[in-house]
Amino acid sequence: MYNGIKVIDADGHVMEPNELYDQYLESKYKPDLEELKNLAATRPSKYFFGYFHQLNTGRPLGIANPEKPLMRTGRRPRGEMPDMRGGWNPHVRIKDMDREGIDVAVLFATVVSSFCALKSVEFELAMIRGYHRWLADYCSAYPTRLKGVAIVPMRAAEDAAAEIRRVAKEPWCVGIYLSSHMEDKLLDHPGFHPIWQACVETDLPACFHGGTARPPYGLGTFEMGNNLFIQHSATNPFEVMRGIAAFVGGGVLDIFPKLRAAFLEAGVGWLPFWMERLDEHYELMPEYVPFLKRKPSEVIRSENFFISCDPDEEALPFVVNTIGAEHILYASDYPHFDGRFPNTVSLTAGRKTFDASVQRKILHENPARLYTRLK
Repeated sequence: MYNGIKVIDADGHVMEPNELYDQYLESKYKPDLEELKNLAATRPSKYFFGYFHQLNTGRPLGIANPEKPLMRTGRRPRGEMPDMRGGWNPHVRIKDMDREGIDVAVLFATVVSSFCALKSVEFELAMIRGYHRWLADYCSAYPTRLKGVAIVPMRAAEDAAAEIRRVAKEPWCVGIYLSSHMEDKLLDHPGFHPIWQACVETDLPACFHGGTARPPYGLGTFEMGNNLFIQHSATNPFEVMRGIAAFVGGGVLDIFPKLRAAFLEAGVGWLPFWMERLDEHYELMPEYVPFLKRKPSEVIRSENFFISCDPDEEALPFVVNTIGAEHILYASDYPHFDGRFPNTVSLTAGRKTFDASVQRKILHENPARLYTRLK
């Protein structure tokens, strides 16, 4: 609780260990898993990213050809490093949630979205379902406080829709984790319509979340000169900006008016600028957005559009005044290295410019409207 307000974390994470698939993957896919393990053995990370080759992001700016790639130091100038075991141990996580004042956490995967790079959709879906079994057990330790967001194979929309309908029957599932693009398709593509329809039928929100330096490589990934300082700063917001432009410009929320959509982990301070620019181009080039029947800013201000903020964004009060507090979600990003643990709740809501009604919307009412199964 925060000032008497029940707190819902709209975007926390698990850090799924590779080893979970030994237990939770169907036996017929174990040979494929062994092949994947052999590949993972060559990767530096044991717990996540190990299955996938991360891009070289180790060039220091100002040095054209470093003798060896730079490794991130792990420096954490703001907040504390949480107990990373909370990413795979729910009992550790609950202690950290209590310390933060978080009542309910909605959990996103850390690496499963990259399973789109596996050799077949069939194996991707099998791995996803293995993850879902593990996540169900993780959430079952505290079923009223831990809820999950399911992954689906966006490469095959009909299979994705079937998985949405299947997993919607699970008590832990409150949303669907999606990427802001898949292969050469942006979110306007009609090939994704079966996914949006399944979300509407099951009353599960579409939650768009980016990643860095791994599949499905966000916008700008390969243009950052192998430098993590630029890439980590830019890729998530670039990808989400493109995702919003395609999703809104494609008229998805007009074609599917009951669909709820959230764009996560890219900050929010840039959104007023992006809305204004999209409105301008809607007036200049309406022929390029034939399914968009209203200004982009009107779509973004509609009741079914949500976006998460970073806890300490200085521009957040301006965004609240410009767009409306009804669209902003609190998100901890726990236990990732760039979070603000243990101060994310107070940094987000404890601002002198926010009265109790704004605090209540960001911390509880908005995530409860997005994730309706939490009610």
